[in-house]
Amino acid sequence: MVLDSAWLLTQEQQDLPTVKPNASLNVKFDPQTTKLTWDCRENASSGECVLIHKEKGPIKKKVKDSECQCTFQDYSLHGGVTLTVEVHVNQRRLSEMLVYTNPGREGTAAQNFSCVIYDADFMNCSWAKGRAAPDDVQYFLYIRSKKRIERECPRYLKDSGTHVGCHLQDLSGLTSYNYFLVNGTSQETGIQFFDSVLLLKEIEQYNPPDNITVQCNESHCLIRWEKPRTRQPWPNREFQYQLDIQRRRDTSSGRSQLIVVFGDSGNRYNFPKPGSKAKHTVKIRTADARKAHWGAWSQPVEFGSEETGSSLVHIYVLVVLGTLVCGLTLGCLFKRFLKSHRLFPPVPQIKDKLNDNHQVDHEMLWEKFTHETGKSDKEEVLTVETVSEAPAKL
Repeated sequence: MVLDSAWLLTQEQQDLPTVKPNASLNVKFDPQTTKLTWDCRENASSGECVLIHKEKGPIKKKVKDSECQCTFQDYSLHGGVTLTVEVHVNQRRLSEMLVYTNPGREGTAAQNFSCVIYDADFMNCSWAKGRAAPDDVQYFLYIRSKKRIERECPRYLKDSGTHVGCHLQDLSGLTSYNYFLVNGTSQETGIQFFDSVLLLKEIEQYNPPDNITVQCNESHCLIRWEKPRTRQPWPNREFQYQLDIQRRRDTSSGRSQLIVVFGDSGNRYNFPKPGSKAKHTVKIRTADARKAHWGAWSQPVEFGSEETGSSLVHIYVLVVLGTLVCGLTLGCLFKRFLKSHRLFPPVPQIKDKLNDNHQVDHEMLWEKFTHETGKSDKEEVLTVETVSEAPAKL
């Protein structure tokens, strides 16, 4: 049994049958204002607009009674989008679809588009010529803020006469996210456009932190810094920092310590002091806390004392120099002594024949003494008698 098509519809669809195809709404889309409009119908009730994006998917917006338009936020449109409108007229559903394509020859749009904010006040945007763009192509950049304020690039950067970049010195009027459109013109063919929605916080390249200081004690060195100046005053938790700490004499060898510190830590880091005679340098760079898009490095800041090797070298040099100085001094003194000895020779002394030969004198005196002693042939003997005294008579 073949079921009637009405059985295949939901109850809501049965209550709101679709009108005939020839009842057109005359849907129109303005990419500059991202506004979708259609012809108003009598007795039209609430409806819905849908923008089907290739990357974002379907984006829906409700339509109020008696309104015949809906406005979408800014989205990139260079890849083409599909838009649908559905309204209720006299308890019937009326819908229409519109396919918006990028006009122009394929491959003529600008490519490799990018922008960067630096020093908090300046922005550079750059792009390249499309691979199929003719020689006479010329590109133009337009920037539209969230408040729908649009302006053209004030200063283009050129390559052989073709605009390939833009420099902005005034970022006032730009909001948190902005719509960038690069379209082109040519006498030969139609040029496709390129567009993009950029969040300024994501394209800002942060400067190095300010006021980097290091204070050391016996065990640690406390490194402190201040958050850099940015286009908007973000809190500390929105930043992350990378510290490059290395010995001063090892910068060419690549022996460094890369340390990541998040801003909610108070913009400080305790570095264990490796030794009282180890001299180090530290440099810091900044990035967004959610995206490691690092900026430039700061100037290196030195901390600690001289290295041990350097001190030993100085000691060796001093010892060698001291030795040389002492040697030269002794040599000069010895040379001077020789010169003075030649100028004042010693005075000759009278030779003492008696005392010149101590051995002879000793023999002569000993012989004399022994000879005289031998001449005494007689020896005198003295006898001592002890006489005892008689006791006295009473």
